[in-house]
Amino acid sequence: MTGITVFKCPDGRRAYRLYSSLMEGRPYLHWGVHLGIWLFGGLGFSLVFIRFLPIELSILRTLPNLALLAVLFYGNNWLVRHFFIPKNYVVYFSWAALLLVVVTLVRAKVNFQYIDYRMDFLPQNNLRGLQSAALISNLGLMFVGIIYELSRHRAEVEKKALAALAKQQEAQLQYLRAQINPHFLFNTLNNIYSLATVRSEQTAPMVLQLSELLRYVTYESQLDRVSLTSEVRQIERFIELFRMRSETPLDIRLQYPAFPTDFTIEPMMLIPLVENCFKHCDFDTNDDAFVRIELEADDQRLRFLTVNSKNDQLQQKDKVGGVGLENIRQRLALKYPQRHSLRVENQDRTFSVEMQLQRS
Repeated sequence: MTGITVFKCPDGRRAYRLYSSLMEGRPYLHWGVHLGIWLFGGLGFSLVFIRFLPIELSILRTLPNLALLAVLFYGNNWLVRHFFIPKNYVVYFSWAALLLVVVTLVRAKVNFQYIDYRMDFLPQNNLRGLQSAALISNLGLMFVGIIYELSRHRAEVEKKALAALAKQQEAQLQYLRAQINPHFLFNTLNNIYSLATVRSEQTAPMVLQLSELLRYVTYESQLDRVSLTSEVRQIERFIELFRMRSETPLDIRLQYPAFPTDFTIEPMMLIPLVENCFKHCDFDTNDDAFVRIELEADDQRLRFLTVNSKNDQLQQKDKVGGVGLENIRQRLALKYPQRHSLRVENQDRTFSVEMQLQRS
């Protein structure tokens, strides 16, 4: 069969997603909910018929009806999953029609055995009338089952798609993090080499600082989150490494008031900005060169600012091994969507980057 449009129920899909999230990892609770619904329905049947039939007859009428309705509901759901959703409509409607006819005839026969003339809301001594009543209620139940299964299927498809997207984003994030590691190591080893050629007595302390930094870059950068305290400590190590390579004092200031100790961020989010700051700075050619780094964090957000002096004549350094700001932008988009800002100002004599993150 062709030309059939599958019924779409976004509200039902949202409801099923909520239900599925509550039931995830707890199948016993899922089936407990189903059992509770059937018991509640059976109680409703019994309360209606107990007004006209003895309690034992009311139960005898209710139990077969519940059993048949359960067979119809779960049987139809199985058919929807295996034939309707895969668009094998001929097979689905053939088996669904057979199931509907059998359950309808059996229900009507069962109900005919327990007719009471006081039950004037039901057809009296009329098997065909009982069959029509059973058919209408059975069709309604099958329709509910179709909506349920379509909502379940669409929610599961969306869940798988989101999982695949998350896996893809995690792979992209790991790739971006991996870019930083060799880039950082390359620059630091260059610093050690230059230091070893002119001031070899500083080489050992510098290697020690480098080893601590590399421990952080190699291990903690693989974590999903790190403490802001840990990231700041690595910034201090990075600054110390940079100071060691210079024979003259450098105008470098790192300022950060007290911040919440439980503040966490994406690892290696601040250090590349500091490295970028030093890369642009003109310490080698300008006696008044400077670097300013400011960090503010509270319970709601983080603000990180780097400002450095620069010489436009030396910007060819950007062409060497730069991962830089584009890497940061991509990682921000992945880890802080709609919860960040990154402002870059490249003026005549200064270069500044300001990043703000909303705490998650």
